[in-house]
Amino acid sequence: MTKETSATKNARVRRIIVALKRTHPDAKLALNFSSPLELLVALILAAQCRDDLVNEVTVDLFRKYRNVEDWTKLREEDVRRINFYRNKTRSIRGAAIELLEKFGEQVPHTMDELLTLPGVGRKTANAILANAFGQPAIVVDTHTWRLSQRLGLTKKDEPDKIEADLVKIVPRKDWKKFCHLLQFHGRRVCRARKPNCPNCSISKLCPWPEKTK
Repeated sequence: MTKETSATKNARVRRIIVALKRTHPDAKLALNFSSPLELLVALILAAQCRDDLVNEVTVDLFRKYRNVEDWTKLREEDVRRINFYRNKTRSIRGAAIELLEKFGEQVPHTMDELLTLPGVGRKTANAILANAFGQPAIVVDTHTWRLSQRLGLTKKDEPDKIEADLVKIVPRKDWKKFCHLLQFHGRRVCRARKPNCPNCSISKLCPWPEKTK
């Protein structure tokens, strides 16, 4: 693909979004939660872990731990099935203590405040802002990172820089949905090791030179 102008790239992104909405009408956050607090916990547990396993664990976990004070006493054995469970237990306990002592037991709804919580980086903070509070946010997970590069939307490797590139070309109203679409497409079609390019609904909009046949 020849070098794109900003206007051409913006138009291509809009076409990608339309096509992926048709392909993945069920695209949404894969983690189950019913409150910002539950989402915070689920996201900490989900780091480098399968979403389906986190959902299995949180079914019982969310029944047992109901409020912020409960989470300050999270037991390692209750999340032992999750990888890095010791570190994640410490992060959840620490985040709960911060919520209890500094935020009136409420999950904060600004980036700066969220980043003060143990176990919360920019990806997790954006996921909370978008999915718990309905704020426009770009969540750069492994699928967003990989597909954005393959689609020629960024050449960056650092998540923060990828986010900065995407906010310039993705319509603000579609920020949250765009990430969900890339996540579903990355799991179902554009997989890391074996992308299914012949059956990809956006193949013609993709300049990736290593397409499979």
